[in-house]
Amino acid sequence: MFSLLSAAVFWLFLMLLGSISAQGTGFHRLIEAFGGSFNGYIQAAIYGVFFYSLFELFDKRKYLQEQNRGFGLQLLPVKDQLVLSPEEVARIKLNAIQVEQNGVGTFLVVDFIKKACTQYRNDGSISETLQVFNTQVDNSKSELESTLERVRYLLGAIISLGFIGTLIGLSTSIGKAHLARTAEGMPEITSQLNMAFDTTLVALLVGLVLNFFYHRYLEDLDTFYSRSKTYVIDNLISRIYKGAKA
Repeated sequence: MFSLLSAAVFWLFLMLLGSISAQGTGFHRLIEAFGGSFNGYIQAAIYGVFFYSLFELFDKRKYLQEQNRGFGLQLLPVKDQLVLSPEEVARIKLNAIQVEQNGVGTFLVVDFIKKACTQYRNDGSISETLQVFNTQVDNSKSELESTLERVRYLLGAIISLGFIGTLIGLSTSIGKAHLARTAEGMPEITSQLNMAFDTTLVALLVGLVLNFFYHRYLEDLDTFYSRSKTYVIDNLISRIYKGAKA
C-alpha cells in the first residue's frame, strides 16, 4: 500500500512540474517523457511496480543486517589453536539455546550452530557433521532466495509495461494517421509517438536502478552465508577433537 502511495505521489509531483513548466522547453519535454501528464499512466504503473519491488528489497536487506548481529553474540571461541572436546560442543549448544530463550532474537547463525552441535552429538563424525552442515546452510540460502521470485517477476514486468506503452502509443498514432494531412493532427500523432518511446525509455531506466539494488541484495546474501559457513567451520567444526579434555 505504501509503495502505491509513493508511486502516486511521485506521479502527481511530475504532473505538477509538467503543469508549471513552459511548453516547448527541454525541461517540459523531459518531465513529459517521465510521465508528467495525464497520458503518463503507463509510467505511473511502472513507478508503482518499481517502488513495490524496491521496498521489498529494502525489507529483505534489513533482515540480513539484523541477522549479522548474530555473529556478535560470541557463541563460538575465536582463540587460535583452541580445540573443543565433545563436552564443550554440548555446552556451546546449550549456550545457543539459552540465548534464544533469553529473547535476544532469532538468528540464523545461532540455528546453524545448534544444528552442527546436534549432528556431531548424533553420529560423532566430524566429516559427516561438516557435510550435513554445508547442506543445511545451502538449503537455508535456497529458501531465502526463493522469496525473491516475486521481485524477479516484477523486474520483467517493468520492461513488459514499457513495451505495452510503446504498442499503445504506436497503435494510437497509426489510428490517427489520417490526421497527418492537417496542421492540427500532426501534434496529436507526434504526442502519441512520444508516449510510445517514452514508456520504453522509462522502463529501461527504472529497470537499471532496480537491478542495481537487486544484485546488491544478492551480494549481501552471498556474503552472509559465506561468512556463516566460515564462522561455524573455523570456530566449531574444525576445532572438535575427541581426545581433548573439557
